[in-house]
Amino acid sequence: MQIPVSGSKPVEAYDKIEVVINPDSTEKSVEIQPGSANQVNLLLIKSNLYGPNITYKASDGTNDSVSITLDDPQIFLGSGAVSLLTVAPKILKFKNTHTEQDKKAFIEILVGRDATP
Repeated sequence: MQIPVSGSKPVEAYDKIEVVINPDSTEKSVEIQPGSANQVNLLLIKSNLYGPNITYKASDGTNDSVSITLDDPQIFLGSGAVSLLTVAPKILKFKNTHTEQDKKAFIEILVGRDATP
């Protein structure tokens, strides 16, 4: 099934981040927001691996969200969608629980934000 959607999301600043999450169950923190955590209004997360072994939590620097399975590319478009993470995301904490050493997760993150709150 396809549902065509088009439009644009104005953002004042964006960052594209690429990280590798090794298969060792160690949590890896990725800072996605240099300023106030509530400035994010676009978040896209994609990987070369998906499924129950690739998880992440959003963090505002103090509190973490529940663990989220990266089972497909995920996009949070707009402040309402970003609020579903339950914390204003400043950091994403990834974990790869694969046991095979060749199962490295290559994660790409696109963050759009308000640069002048």
